[in-house]
Amino acid sequence: IHVSCRSFSSTSRSEVRAERIERLIDLLLGNQIYEFMIIFICSLNSFFPIETFTLKGNAKGQPCVFPFQYEGKQYNECTDAGRSDGWLWCATTEDFDADKLYGFCPLISKFWTEDVSTGIHYQINSESALTWHQARKSCQQQNAELLSITETHEQAYIGELTKKFSFAFWIGLNTLNFNSGWQWVGGSPFRYLNWAPGNPSSAPGKICGVMNPRQNAKWENQACNQRLGYICKKRNFSSKPDKELRPIKCTDGWWPYAGYCYSIQREPKTWKDALTSCKRQDGDLASVHNIAEYSFLVSQLDNKPTEELWLGLSDLKAHFYFEWSDGTPVTFTRWQRRHPTYMSGLEDCVVMKGQQLGYICKKKSSSQSLEKEMITDPGCQKGWKIYGSHCYLVGSALVTFSDANKTCEQSKAYLATVETRNEQAFLISLTGLRSEKYFWIGLSDTEEQGIFRWTSGEAPLFTHWNSAMPGKEQGCVAMGTGTNAGLWDVISCQETANFLCKQWAAGVPPPAPPAQVPAAACAEGWDGASQGDSCYKVSGNLKKSWFEAEEFCREIGGNLVTINSREDQILIWRLALDKGVHMQGFWMGLFLLNPDEGFAWIDGSPVIYENWDKDEPNNHEEIEHCVMFNRSPQMRWNDLYCEHLLNWICETKKGTPLKPEPNYKLATDDGWIIHEDKQYYFSKEHVPMEQARRICQKNFADLIVIENESKRQFIWKYINTKKSGIFRAVESFFIGLVVSFDRKFSWLDKTPVNYVAWAPNEPNFANNDENCVIMSKDFGFWKDINCALKNAFICERHNSAYSGLAPTVLPPLGGCPETWLLFHNKCYKIFGSREEERLTWHSARSACIELGGNLASIHNDQVQAFLTFNLKDVSSETWIGLNDINNEGSYLWTDGSSFDYSHWARQFPFRDEYIETDCIAMTRRSVNEARRWENTDCQHKKSYVCQMDKPELFHSTTAPDFDFVHYSNSSYLIIPSKMNWEEARKACKEKSSDLASILDYYSNIFLLLQAVPYGGPLWIGLKSNVGYGYYRWTDKSKIDFSNWHYREPKEKIACVYLDVHGTWRTAPCNEKHFPVCKISEGILPSDPPQDIGKCPESDPIAWIPFRSHCYYFNANEMSWAQSVTQCGILASVEDLAESNFLAEQADLYTSKTSGFWIGIYRNANGQLLWQDNSAFNFVNWGEGEPSEEQLDYCMQLSASSGYWIAIPCSSEKGFICKKPKTPLWFCSLPTRTHIFLLTLIPVLWNKSCINYLLFFLLLHCYMLFQQEIDEAISFK
Repeated sequence: IHVSCRSFSSTSRSEVRAERIERLIDLLLGNQIYEFMIIFICSLNSFFPIETFTLKGNAKGQPCVFPFQYEGKQYNECTDAGRSDGWLWCATTEDFDADKLYGFCPLISKFWTEDVSTGIHYQINSESALTWHQARKSCQQQNAELLSITETHEQAYIGELTKKFSFAFWIGLNTLNFNSGWQWVGGSPFRYLNWAPGNPSSAPGKICGVMNPRQNAKWENQACNQRLGYICKKRNFSSKPDKELRPIKCTDGWWPYAGYCYSIQREPKTWKDALTSCKRQDGDLASVHNIAEYSFLVSQLDNKPTEELWLGLSDLKAHFYFEWSDGTPVTFTRWQRRHPTYMSGLEDCVVMKGQQLGYICKKKSSSQSLEKEMITDPGCQKGWKIYGSHCYLVGSALVTFSDANKTCEQSKAYLATVETRNEQAFLISLTGLRSEKYFWIGLSDTEEQGIFRWTSGEAPLFTHWNSAMPGKEQGCVAMGTGTNAGLWDVISCQETANFLCKQWAAGVPPPAPPAQVPAAACAEGWDGASQGDSCYKVSGNLKKSWFEAEEFCREIGGNLVTINSREDQILIWRLALDKGVHMQGFWMGLFLLNPDEGFAWIDGSPVIYENWDKDEPNNHEEIEHCVMFNRSPQMRWNDLYCEHLLNWICETKKGTPLKPEPNYKLATDDGWIIHEDKQYYFSKEHVPMEQARRICQKNFADLIVIENESKRQFIWKYINTKKSGIFRAVESFFIGLVVSFDRKFSWLDKTPVNYVAWAPNEPNFANNDENCVIMSKDFGFWKDINCALKNAFICERHNSAYSGLAPTVLPPLGGCPETWLLFHNKCYKIFGSREEERLTWHSARSACIELGGNLASIHNDQVQAFLTFNLKDVSSETWIGLNDINNEGSYLWTDGSSFDYSHWARQFPFRDEYIETDCIAMTRRSVNEARRWENTDCQHKKSYVCQMDKPELFHSTTAPDFDFVHYSNSSYLIIPSKMNWEEARKACKEKSSDLASILDYYSNIFLLLQAVPYGGPLWIGLKSNVGYGYYRWTDKSKIDFSNWHYREPKEKIACVYLDVHGTWRTAPCNEKHFPVCKISEGILPSDPPQDIGKCPESDPIAWIPFRSHCYYFNANEMSWAQSVTQCGILASVEDLAESNFLAEQADLYTSKTSGFWIGIYRNANGQLLWQDNSAFNFVNWGEGEPSEEQLDYCMQLSASSGYWIAIPCSSEKGFICKKPKTPLWFCSLPTRTHIFLLTLIPVLWNKSCINYLLFFLLLHCYMLFQQEIDEAISFK
């Protein structure tokens, strides 16, 4: 186990603490050895592991989450539970049982591929989606690094490994160091170039490298925040012994260093002439093999950092493959900013033909020049080295900071200060190859935490912090060696280290005081303090990423602002306050892009002051590498995602030439935003995806296609930089990417998918019905989502002239496969008529998907009616595609269509805390409730309905059939001409039929489906006697069924039609609608004779008889619900006679109550129904009733007028109860039995006198029966 400790406090790397951790882990793991690295954050008293990124699995490389739940058990570490191969794994969410997201822990050697020719191992992480920094952490936790490619054969090998992939991979290529050019992580030299055409791009923020298999494995530069796969590289590093820096002697004009002599020749020559000149001097053009040697050469430039000198590096032998002219191996490179790159086919700068520069020669020192005695530099004591105006001494003992300072003072010197980058380079040349870990320099913040001062009390003018430095703990500063050569760490002042002393060289005159130059004023639009030397420009209206903000500042002649004191902080706050933008966050020039170094200011200023907010910086999720200050008066600092969009402040020195601000393109006349060759519309309204696409298409556009990172950045930045904040309420936007059921992605316009930008843990294919994609406003990454959920959207069209006519949309043509049913341009098939064919909801959906469709979705009454009618003979409940699996209570169709219609059964949907009821089925209950919806357990097996689009194209030439259509015991005909009700009945009579009566639920559905092609209402044979409100069928059928619209029937409107939703409505009889005629083939059901019976006499309640029922009037006032509790069944009213009877009885109670509750109520759909399920065929509304606004009111019968009036159900009124009479046994017998008994009377005549009574009673029953027949015949 390899343990590395990194401090965010006072100790950067604690070997003691690391050793303790290793011993502890060995004890915990039983001394088992694993090939991986555990990286810890160490503090003074504790440590905890950094995120462990996973491999393979289905979590896209996201880090482990501990603890996690698996099969009901909590796990606090990686486990092999559930695996027979012993591979350790972890979940990437807290609940694996629910989310099923996992990956393997980085402990498995099987994931590596070895190049047997070199012994190097590679790991291709194609299933992951991490940022560049996260990918590097994942490699490092396996004791590896992101891929570096230094040889052509290695490039060929990697190209072969990745050629099957169609997406880019992160590699270790980067330009994170703003002071140098392109480099590989891990210290490998950047000596081989394989850029893709057009790369590297100069776009701001594109500072990380990818290898793109689609471009023949060539390299591209991209923004580091993209989430991609990555390639790790691991090899066995052999440690080389430290070079002994023995003193050597060189000839005049040459400088000794590490066994070699160097000479800077400033006579301009071409590269080849310079090489010839060096060889004539028994040398070669200089080669550079490590940071110490590089630093030595930099230190010899006499403070001329812009001077250009030839080195021995060239690609003359092999294009874009650099080699040293002296034949030594290439082990180190340090390229200039934005280099190396292709430049019109010419070689790079070190070999650019025709250019004349100075050059550096290098040669080995002769053995005769080696001397054991110490060489003394002029102006310095023995053993001291001169550089510039100062002498430097490398200490010879490990001491504390205080003792080191005292030792220097004894030599009339002080602990070294570092004032320039060149001086830093010189010190690295002295210490970089030494074996000691640290060298004290004279910097500390012991007096005030975060405020660093040299031992002289002066503030530093230069800093070169190591990673995560300077931190928050007080301490003293030491310079590192080896791989950390020259980097500064803050460590405890009581630790021991070697040291560097510095003193003024003898005989060197002190520098002249700087000339006093009057401070220039700030240019127009810039602000600054009169005594300061800086000017500031505050941008408070637009927002940019950190890179864009810095690019903007550079373009106008400055940089993002540097804050290096409390005074700077206060000045910036006052400027923001004056501009009225002090309540916003701003980018400043501090960054930590290079993970191998600490925070740095973009203008090169020293980092000597910090003002971090609580618990900052934290580099959350390894993606926060840029620094902003917040909106508080203290202006606390926070590290943040560099692509976040913020305001910014530019700074420039007074007198610096300034440039005009860049201009940006505007919008079209109709408000579309122009970008390159496209135009874009950003919606504010929220609609389902289908509607969003229709809106785009009406404007000659489609939902946006995002083919690359730059386009995604443009879109994301636009929606976050609107001045008016019009997208403040918008969280996400539909884009044109869709996900099919086989989890493949495609753009709606068929553009190839060669770029994706998924958010973490996306796409998650939740419930397998998230088939659309949104782009989030926060970071611009993508998520899959159900297409029915409402979102804003982005349209895209070409930036060219277009016709003023909207494109013609052709109606869909097609037929259905055999045995499938066609309705409303969809094909349906019912499965599960037999019990063994029934499936759970998920299995049913999978079965439909395999057939090319999905579980049915229902969006209107017609489709509901169609399915209900065709499910009439199916004996089980039936699955449809509706569910709330993803979000409790939020119902969505699994095919992604809009949830715009419902048909719930009574008391549904309901929620049960103990039972999962997430899937929706069509019920099989009473006829009136048939195929309404209920939510139930998805694991139950039921029949199901599949739905698909019509797959076959054809043109139908079949004319509509205007003949009678048979259903049940009747035949129906819709006459395709609109006419009034009387004309409609006459037209039916001419066809030997009558206007249709509707006697049951399925007949009603059948007629609704027949009416669909006509698109309008149908006159039916229901009509009332105007003034009486009693509705009867014209064919004298019995009214046992009604399906009134929820605000019907209305009094004094005599004619009835069937509307397009299948409900009945009243209308003036002179309106014109299509007639539907009916021929009945059987005996029409009619009203039976009223029962002869009696009302209860022993009951303490006084029941009043009327016809076949008994009535109880109670004047004690209570609410409607309480009345139902008392009664059981409140009174219904069947006709005018019954209404008059109730009014007469109610009038007797006017002194006790103003009205009586009757049994009318509204169902969930707003329909008026009788509590006892009587047909609603009579009304007696009061004036203005029923009120359309009183949908939750109950009905009272007015005691004074007898009319029905709606009042709040909580009102207190009397009530009327109703129940059937108790029938006499012989009168309740069937009619045929009565006739049979009458024939027996002569036989029984003399048997007993009781026969006389029996005869008269039977005769009375028969006469009542005949009376009912006569009444039925009399209605015309």
